[in-house]
Amino acid sequence: MENHSSLTLADIAKAAHVSVSTVSRVLNQREGSIPISQATVERVREAARRLGYSPNPFAAALRTQRTGVLGAILRDLGDPFLSVLVRALQRAAHQEGFDLLVGHAASDPSTAERHLAFLLNPWFDGLFLLGNLPGDAPLLQMLTQRPRPCVAVACGTQMALPAVAIDEEAGTQLALDYLYQLGHRRIAFLGNLEHAGVRERLVCFQRFVQERNLEWQEYYAQHCHSSRSDAAAHVRHFLALSEPPTALFCASDLLALGAMSGAWQVGRTVPEDLSILGFDDIEEAAEGFPSLTTFRQPVEMMADHATRLIHRLIEGGLPKEDACRVTVQPELILRQSCAAPRV
Repeated sequence: MENHSSLTLADIAKAAHVSVSTVSRVLNQREGSIPISQATVERVREAARRLGYSPNPFAAALRTQRTGVLGAILRDLGDPFLSVLVRALQRAAHQEGFDLLVGHAASDPSTAERHLAFLLNPWFDGLFLLGNLPGDAPLLQMLTQRPRPCVAVACGTQMALPAVAIDEEAGTQLALDYLYQLGHRRIAFLGNLEHAGVRERLVCFQRFVQERNLEWQEYYAQHCHSSRSDAAAHVRHFLALSEPPTALFCASDLLALGAMSGAWQVGRTVPEDLSILGFDDIEEAAEGFPSLTTFRQPVEMMADHATRLIHRLIEGGLPKEDACRVTVQPELILRQSCAAPRV
């Protein structure tokens, strides 16, 4: 078996019958005063492929101060929305000429800190934070001490970093306006309050309740861990109340689907006994019965904005302060899980 680790540019030049400088220009995509014909370019690339040449981005970084590699810390791979987001971000990064390496924090701040310590080394041109973590202050402190091009994506609108975020207030307002127009006056809220974006939705929800003078009981707003079983348990509690809510706004589709299961477990139907509205528009939202009315986060758009923004930061073209934060609008997707309350 040929030892590719000892392969040199001279070996490729010999196989392609060209000079070493020509091989270097082709493989590093550098222009020169004398143009290289397309036939020569193809001959060099074919020789490199045949010999098993693989470029080393870290060796190239010694010359260019760039590796073409981005890092990302993903809050939770089990979150269907974040799973879709990281795939979209990888596609967008490739289109911008970058490779993406993802570290899974598993919702654990200490794991996130270890990943960040690794991603802050010079091997990476920049990094993304995908979905904020509980207690993420140490991460922000590390970024302050060792500043690197960094963009937060889907971390709420208050993150003190360049960011791409959904308009939490607009989405919440639209959701509650829709339920209100259907006739609902007892609306409950369910979400994981460890997440900054969910806390922003709760603030908007509480303000809406006050402004519309809705029927209100303190336990209509509940913190819920990001699991279907926890959501189902909360819904069973809601429906056992003497004055149960007629509609439920869930801060994620995952919780909304769990809530639908919880209603079914106690013999209630959706939307006849309880209207349920989600947030994210994950793939499963359209596949269940009844299909879930929800808010779609424009994942592809968010990934494109985030990648273009980090590219500008890496190149040193620091955008104006207002351009460092991109806010995208959610879209209400009407399906079958919401209806007017029973009289």
